[in-house]
Amino acid sequence: MTKVAIQLWSVKEAMEENLEETLKKLSKAGYEGVQLAGDYGLTSNRWNELFHENNLKPAGIHVPVENFQDPEKFKKWITFSKEIGNTKLIMPYLDEDWRTADKYEDAARLLNETSQAAEKEGIYIGYHHHDFEFAKLEDGRTGWEILEKHTADHPVYFEIDVYWTEYSGVNTYDLLERLRGRIFSIHLKDLEKRDGETRTAAVGKGSLPLQSYAGAVQLDWLVVEQEHFDGEPVEEVQPSAAVVKGWL
Repeated sequence: MTKVAIQLWSVKEAMEENLEETLKKLSKAGYEGVQLAGDYGLTSNRWNELFHENNLKPAGIHVPVENFQDPEKFKKWITFSKEIGNTKLIMPYLDEDWRTADKYEDAARLLNETSQAAEKEGIYIGYHHHDFEFAKLEDGRTGWEILEKHTADHPVYFEIDVYWTEYSGVNTYDLLERLRGRIFSIHLKDLEKRDGETRTAAVGKGSLPLQSYAGAVQLDWLVVEQEHFDGEPVEEVQPSAAVVKGWL
């Protein structure tokens, strides 16, 4: 059964100010899971307590690329994931010095190598994109082409962010269909145009057919994310939970 989670990066300031209260508010709003961006300095035992107190589950963890490069750090994330019941470790971002053809191939190798070890532990490795992966590189390819092609023979998955696909001019439906079986998560993030600026919006407040995108994939979690706000982020993200749950 598909459930609704939120990427905690959406409420990063609130998490820094009062993590416990923020999780409580998100749970009360109807979110059934949270996607972590790191561990917030807490032990797995403390996370398990917070999950239990708020009736939440982990819906993946975003882990910086440096942790995929360091075997000891990577092993710690595998252990941490197993201890809290998380099954998805996601590479969330590549800095500008990674955005060359050779470096994208290096990133693909990292994903391939770590995915083999992680799968044996019941953990699945994935990559979360933004817009820059779809830009042309010096050899005419895109970073996305390299990542998609060079990981095809390994248990590497993708977290599709439908805001960034549409922002980049990618046909989201075609991408979801082409990668069927290789997508293990999706970010539902609406898009609006305001004063000439393209920005994210709460689910249902923008122009994207998010319900249709969600219906095109069969996943255990639908993950809400939002980056632009007019007021308090922790308040603005709350209605999105009910909207998405209404589709299920």
